Amino acid sequence: MDEKENGLIMPFRSLDGLGDSVATQIIKERQEKAFYSIEDFASRGKVNQTTVEKMRSMGIFGSMPETSQLSLFDGVF
Repeated sequence: MDEKENGLIMPFRSLDGLGDSVATQIIKERQEKAFYSIEDFASRGKVNQTTVEKMRSMGIFGSMPETSQLSLFDGVF
């Protein structure tokens, strides 16, 4: 149960198309350092694009940025 949102946190295994080996990889990578973008999550977690799209449509990523690229001009103007 997620106390802040007052809801349940689904286990990775409940997502169709996300197997045990990918779930294990996601957990391993998350323990090493936080994911900083959806692109980073997919790459380090070895998650295919179909599963990323399902997770995106479910709102799992929240406000996580799409890419790992930084703009040199953010906040300049």
